[in-house]
Amino acid sequence: MKKYINKLVLLAVIIMVPAMSFSQYCNYFHSKYCLQSENEMFKLNGQSKSALFSKGQTSELQIIVYNKQDYRISVCMDENLGSQVKFKIYETKKVKVEKVIETKSMEEEVESCGTCNGTGEADGEECYDCEGVGERTTGNEVEVISKETKIVVEKQKQLLYDNSEDGFSNEIEFTVESTRRLTLEITVPGGGGGDATTKKRGKLMKSSDMGCVGILVEHMTTPVSGFYGSGF
Repeated sequence: MKKYINKLVLLAVIIMVPAMSFSQYCNYFHSKYCLQSENEMFKLNGQSKSALFSKGQTSELQIIVYNKQDYRISVCMDENLGSQVKFKIYETKKVKVEKVIETKSMEEEVESCGTCNGTGEADGEECYDCEGVGERTTGNEVEVISKETKIVVEKQKQLLYDNSEDGFSNEIEFTVESTRRLTLEITVPGGGGGDATTKKRGKLMKSSDMGCVGILVEHMTTPVSGFYGSGF
């Protein structure tokens, strides 16, 4: 039993060492392998990041882009991960939506007084005065659902850019007119085939299914165009 445990520990170490080496190698992958803009006005942004990916994996990176700035975002990855990467940009906004709110409560069950054909007043088990509504409790409780329409504020994820609609381009440039928080979603294709156990083992054991992905973020002050500042 002890030998079996030792073999498992050794196997785990063998598996983890390549992964750890990959992770360290990936730390500055974006600064080494992502092509920087030819425009020297663009400067490296500190929100740039690299990470270890496996085929079929999706991961997100949140960044903040600021007003009156131009941004360039580019993605690069190891060749063994393929030639195309899926790249989407989302913005999470607070929006007002109309929702139906359900409230549940327990109430006493009532029934009509049969002797009064549903009218009258109940005194114990009998309806003796046929004026008003004749009802009596049954001694049971029932669940009552009440509904109310309210306006609530919730966060919604809105798609701003999808590189599958742009020839799977690995870069995009844009101007920011108001400070915003963006979510960059990266998906490396592949990773299919085989049952779940085989796929999991394959991701752990095969370094060919793993590689670095870098996101290079560059920024510059938006150039002023026109006769700005001229006058008397």
